[in-house]
Amino acid sequence: MSKQARIDPIYEVSDLKEKIVGWSVVDVSQPDNEVVVSEHTTNKEAIQAAEAFEQRED
Repeated sequence: MSKQARIDPIYEVSDLKEKIVGWSVVDVSQPDNEVVVSEHTTNKEAIQAAEAFEQRED
C-alpha cells in the first residue's frame, strides 16, 4: 500500500486573528484513521518530511 501525506498549518488564534505558527504532516493513507506523524516550524521542512514519509517502506 502506498503512503500519502498531507500538510496542514498549525494556527495560533488571538484577538480574532489567525497566525500560522507551524506545519504538521498528516498520514492520510487510511482516510478514516488520519494520524499526525510530525510537526515542523517551516513549510519547506514539512514538505521534505512529507516526501520522505511517502517514500518510506514500512
